[in-house]
Amino acid sequence: MPELPHCADCHNQIPRSASICPHCGRPGLYPNVRAAEDPDEVFALERRYLAAFGEAATRGADTALHEFEEEVKRSKAVLARPANELQRLATSDNQIYATYYELLSAGVIAHVEDKWSLRRALADEAMFHGYKKEIRFAALTLDMRGLSNYGDCSIVLRTEMIAHRASVFEENSTTFMRRHRILIDEADNLPRGYRATWEDRGRLCVAKLSREIDAHTPKGEYSKLLLRQGATTAEDEFVEVHVWGPMTARTFEQVTIAARPRRAHRVIIEALRERLGKLSVKFQVS
Repeated sequence: MPELPHCADCHNQIPRSASICPHCGRPGLYPNVRAAEDPDEVFALERRYLAAFGEAATRGADTALHEFEEEVKRSKAVLARPANELQRLATSDNQIYATYYELLSAGVIAHVEDKWSLRRALADEAMFHGYKKEIRFAALTLDMRGLSNYGDCSIVLRTEMIAHRASVFEENSTTFMRRHRILIDEADNLPRGYRATWEDRGRLCVAKLSREIDAHTPKGEYSKLLLRQGATTAEDEFVEVHVWGPMTARTFEQVTIAARPRRAHRVIIEALRERLGKLSVKFQVS
């Protein structure tokens, strides 16, 4: 396991999960961002990134791959939630977007007994050991659409509100653990080069998707490569965004809700339009 990080102020070692130095009490960087900035992680990603461009050059696709990277640099983080949860969040500044683990520990929801929940818990503990309760999950998007399996409201987050505390990961982290057959004995030493800081999300996407881009791939296809809707959440394909810490409706930039013909749904839409408008959140019905 790599050496523990040091506090930038008192220079003592601090736990990887710490957001505040336990010695001098000064705020530190967000643990997920520190993990993405680890030199071994950065080096491994750089190696994958350069290899991707090298392979693309043999196919005459390096220019297209560069264009794809530039497009991804303007990507946003999007989460999808049901309309009733969006209604709650739009009510006031005191409504916080809670994580699954916060709701579980507060007794608001019951523990789900299925294989996926168990795998998710194990993956989260390995990925975010000591701070999984603080991580909010989203996905990268180019067309402002989220994963509909999680809800009919696509919520785009304001980049200026999350960039400093967000990191990105190759794919659904639970799927990643299964794909790489991570054993318990290896949980403290995960494969490197599959996570990045927010600023380096373009490099991660190049490393992941380069083989799906050729010299003739139109820009209009980039959004579909970046985020693909599956029949179930387990079949969704996307780049996962990890955001540390709380969010309110003021963290939102834009909301897109799926239209339904029922009158009750139209009432909900108009209420959301009014509430979100007061928060300067763009609102549209698809």
